[in-house]
Amino acid sequence: MKAYPTEKIRNVAIAGHTGGGKTSLTEAILWSLKQSERLGKTDDGNTISDYDPEEIRRHHSIQASLLPAEYAGHKINLLDLPGFRDFIGEIKGGIRAADATLLVFDATGGVETGAESVLSYAAEFKRPVAIFINKLDKDYASFDDSLAKLKDALDARLVPLTLPVGEAAEFKGVVDLIKLKFLKEGGQDVACEDVPAEVAEVAAAARAELMEMAAEGDEELLEKFLVEETLSPEEIIKGLGESFADGGIMPVLCGSATGLMGVRPVIDFIAGCVPDPSKPEGYPSQDDQDDAVSTLKVSREGPTVLHVFKTISDPFVGHLTFFKVLRGTAKGEMNYQNVKQSKNERFAHLLSCKGKKSENVESLAAGDIGAVAKLDSTRTGDTLIEPGSAAGRITPLSLPKPTAFVSVLAKSRADEDKIGMGFHRLIEQDPTLSLNRDATINQTILSGMGETHLAVAIGRLKDLTKIEVDMEPPRVPYLETITKKAEGQGKYKKQSGGHGQYGDCWVRFEPLPEGSGFEFDWKVVGGVIPTNFQSAVEKGLVEAMRKGVLSGHTTVDVKATCYDGTHHSVDSSDMAFKVAASMAFKNIIPHCGPVILEPIYKTKITIPEEYMGDVMGDLNSRRGRILGMNPEGKKQVIEALVPLSELYTYVRQLNSLSQGRGVFEMGFDHYERVPNEIQDKIIAQSKAPEEG
Repeated sequence: MKAYPTEKIRNVAIAGHTGGGKTSLTEAILWSLKQSERLGKTDDGNTISDYDPEEIRRHHSIQASLLPAEYAGHKINLLDLPGFRDFIGEIKGGIRAADATLLVFDATGGVETGAESVLSYAAEFKRPVAIFINKLDKDYASFDDSLAKLKDALDARLVPLTLPVGEAAEFKGVVDLIKLKFLKEGGQDVACEDVPAEVAEVAAAARAELMEMAAEGDEELLEKFLVEETLSPEEIIKGLGESFADGGIMPVLCGSATGLMGVRPVIDFIAGCVPDPSKPEGYPSQDDQDDAVSTLKVSREGPTVLHVFKTISDPFVGHLTFFKVLRGTAKGEMNYQNVKQSKNERFAHLLSCKGKKSENVESLAAGDIGAVAKLDSTRTGDTLIEPGSAAGRITPLSLPKPTAFVSVLAKSRADEDKIGMGFHRLIEQDPTLSLNRDATINQTILSGMGETHLAVAIGRLKDLTKIEVDMEPPRVPYLETITKKAEGQGKYKKQSGGHGQYGDCWVRFEPLPEGSGFEFDWKVVGGVIPTNFQSAVEKGLVEAMRKGVLSGHTTVDVKATCYDGTHHSVDSSDMAFKVAASMAFKNIIPHCGPVILEPIYKTKITIPEEYMGDVMGDLNSRRGRILGMNPEGKKQVIEALVPLSELYTYVRQLNSLSQGRGVFEMGFDHYERVPNEIQDKIIAQSKAPEEG
């Protein structure tokens, strides 16, 4: 593929709710432009963009795929994005890398949560949005109903650019309102015919409104329209492009991607109306030296700056890094400095990728998107610059905290060390994944944005490393503490042949405020216990506190004072006093009013108002405490404190209660005492394995 200048590049994210037909539309565009060998289908697992093994198995997109195409002197970079909100990192990264978003909408459904998320992300990055109403050939499909739902849900000026001829089983194609022609599609060639009589009147009225709207944003066009009451197709495109780039309108196209109807107007719209990369909002850039924040707009002038928005580990190519050229020109056989790592990276060859296929290119202009293989240190979100030039790093994406968790364990002990290495490679690609070892529950926890997200990560781990992994719900990291003061003795005496073991200490335990941890005080006087055994007593207590007396969880917020004891000049040792201190803990803590503490998380739940009652009722059943409710646009935001034990499966329940339209965030807030009935269950569960 040849090099294209910035003004001839169009970067478009194809996004929407899962099942809307995003991948089918990208396939149709490439096929219509004769730039693919076949028309792939998601059900057959042979599309260009869904090439990952997990995507083929699941029949839907789970990662952003780059699909460049050439048309009418332009290079069009299509970014086919996932529909599941679980893959928010891929969705937000793709929308930010693009210069406009095409929201694919199922004509038989409503404005679902995936579409709502896309609109919010596009607004966050100030990217204009157009809509493609898809699947008009399905039963019960209706363009008018879909348009009405969109108008009701969106605070935007919707402007149809195409109209359907027939619907459902009678769908014949679309009228291009810019050309006022009926397009006969269905293959790689397109014929223009007169508008059918059945829609001629409606189409003429819609085109008149379209011309008026196109003239509004341009003084010269407005003057002509007021005099002649008409505009040429080129003039309409010019006016539309200006209004679309400014976010003043949301163009609406329609058709059937799998039926190859309404596809050519989408291509013409992208080439004619989508802004070139120099037009949209710039990228926030931060200088690590003084924390100054500036805005970097795409420009051909100046030293090269590249922003990495995606990385993958390909079994054949290896580590593949996708980037957008924000300034200057990217070239192969060059060194670039990673701003974050302060390391130079060698670009051997620049690549233009189309799905899993790639070809070498000599250069990429500002605004273009490409890839490079086998970089050592560069990861998703990094910034690369020309060595010696001054540039800050592009501010990373703002991503929510994980809301889904699973414990992972290798089926083979020989593979346990490999799990961390395998997941490290996945986390480099996907910052919304995390893996940590929780010593308090003795489990390795994989965290992500949803159950599907975690299942995909496990599948990818198997593909990358051939490691088999068991999954189970995480244990809750309960803690134990005490509520009152008590004191007593811990004495260890063992006699055998030769030297024996002797340690004797008296210890007082008392509760401390939440978050204080552990305090140790040495009040022994008169040398009844030599001071050289002080550290042994403290270590014995610390080790004993790791396994509480009620349920075996760590004991916290305790002050221990060793105030008396005895020793033996021959048999006393560090080990003997460690054991004596441990015995003191086990003997005395049961008299200190021990209780179990559970982690409480602050949750923020965003839902449509009609689901408020069900969601709040469910929160109450989960021992949640409502803190407040606030409107946010057409939705309600509930803030509540909920025990972590009730949140491990909450994402599934919220989807069920809100028909997939609810989202939530969660973050640790504090620990608090569990109710007595819950404490009894925890104690019983902790003793069950021992009894078994």
